[in-house]
Amino acid sequence: MELFLEKFRIQEYLLFVLLGIAGTVIISNMFGVSAATEFSSSLSIILSASVLFLSIFMVSNYGIQGNHGKSWILFMIFAAYWFFAEFIGPIHEFALGTTPWEYADDFFYIVGYQLFFASLIFYLKPFKNQISKKLILGVSSIAALLLIPSLFFITNSEVEMINNNIVLAGVYTILDSVILIPALIGVVLFFKGEVNFMFSLISLGIVCQIIGDNSVLYTSLKSMYYSGHPIDILFLWTYTLFSFGLFNQLGLFNSTQESKSCPACGKSCNCVSK
Repeated sequence: MELFLEKFRIQEYLLFVLLGIAGTVIISNMFGVSAATEFSSSLSIILSASVLFLSIFMVSNYGIQGNHGKSWILFMIFAAYWFFAEFIGPIHEFALGTTPWEYADDFFYIVGYQLFFASLIFYLKPFKNQISKKLILGVSSIAALLLIPSLFFITNSEVEMINNNIVLAGVYTILDSVILIPALIGVVLFFKGEVNFMFSLISLGIVCQIIGDNSVLYTSLKSMYYSGHPIDILFLWTYTLFSFGLFNQLGLFNSTQESKSCPACGKSCNCVSK
């Protein structure tokens, strides 16, 4: 009962933060594109930094042994890449007074996606006996079906394909479909009681990222997207969900022993060593 109440409080805090982020982003847009861009960029740096620092603590807490040890190392490097992606523009503009290479942030994002995917694969490896071929085929089909509309809009758009921003948006939707596969497998395992609350939040964060990337693609095709657009709320939510998941696993929200338990299933087991 106590554990349930603690989880309920975590969800209350999370809901409060998510609504707060959405509200402040919308308000910043009322002050113009420049204010919205600056606010969204600053918040992205702060939230991505929190994911990075928390992932470092996860590696410190659970070590580097076994598949889950490798998973957290990869997740930490992924978090570092996405932090650099958020940080590279402002540091050049405000600290160095220069303009970074146009696609520098995209380089860090795209490499980060690959590290994130590898992290998810290592995380799920100890559960291979619970992951059937039917499950893999089912979630792969869902990912493919979600990708088709995005590719359709790109290929049938009147926007010139020379527009690199549109091409990159398409690349992100493809990468999203790839990481969606292990994320959906994790969701199924969560409802079966195989993985813990933390992984459910990370999976939900992936969903927010996917919806955000597809929304950026559609609004870019209409020449409506700009940095700081309300769509960015979804990307900020991704970092927030990741952070709350890691906070919860580290036991920073409660007095339970979850932080001492397996970082995969939340139980006393030997998953980490597998």
